[in-house]
Amino acid sequence: MAIYSLSHKPIGKSTQREPHTASAHIAYITRDSALDNLEARRMPGNAKAAGIWLREAEDRDRKNARVADKIMLALPRELTPEQRVALVRKFAEDLTKGRASWLAAFHENRVDASNPHCHLVLRDRDVDTGKRVIGTSEKGSTERIRIAWETHANAALEEGRHAARVDRRTLEKQGIRRKPTIHEGVRARRMRSDGRTPVSRLRRYRNGVGARQRTRNVNYADLDRGRTRHDVNREIEASYWAELDQVSREQELNDLRLIHHPPVETSRKEMYRNYLRQFKSGTSPSSGQDREHEPDD
Repeated sequence: MAIYSLSHKPIGKSTQREPHTASAHIAYITRDSALDNLEARRMPGNAKAAGIWLREAEDRDRKNARVADKIMLALPRELTPEQRVALVRKFAEDLTKGRASWLAAFHENRVDASNPHCHLVLRDRDVDTGKRVIGTSEKGSTERIRIAWETHANAALEEGRHAARVDRRTLEKQGIRRKPTIHEGVRARRMRSDGRTPVSRLRRYRNGVGARQRTRNVNYADLDRGRTRHDVNREIEASYWAELDQVSREQELNDLRLIHHPPVETSRKEMYRNYLRQFKSGTSPSSGQDREHEPDD
């Protein structure tokens, strides 16, 4: 089933932890163990050359410039690999208006066979003028990107004659009474398939640039309470289907009640009230009056 998942994060020259983070990101998403296909426009289509190109572009940028934007897209499993490539290509070209540079790394096989996705790197600069094209640093840019992806993904699904559709809205706004499930990483799924259970422990993370403290501690043992993410997701799904089953049973009982006790039509109810009012006032219909529509006793 097609799902909607889009993550958008900027890479700024003054906010990155280390210089040339964008170039390092390209090296990571194009690693041999994960990469299945690579597409690029207005920048080198070779992973190594693309990294060098982006490194040199960053060196030319002003000190507080936005070097690039990275977007992660969940690809519809209903589409073929060729259709997914065409979808991302069309989306990226539309987003950049055919003027800015982009590179897309597809991860669709091996460990990602059940979770096909694409890492898209954008550099919001017109290759001829150097001016911004997408406006990724402007307020609301992420929502515009989300809307564009929803539109393109659903158009591709419709063109492929698939009934599935994606929806960027939250479950609550979609009217779905279910808690969102928790993302279960590749390593956790691999451990579960091997019969092993992930161990929750205390972990230390680096905070973002500008934070009061350099690091923070997260005690996953307190958060997980002895349950894996797979266990939590099974509980959420079981609760959802139980609630859905209860709603279905209530609807079925209500339908049965309507069969045995059908509601009186408004016109008949109003006619009956008029008949009672006339009877009480002593002006009931005469014996010669047409009684075809009088209610039965």
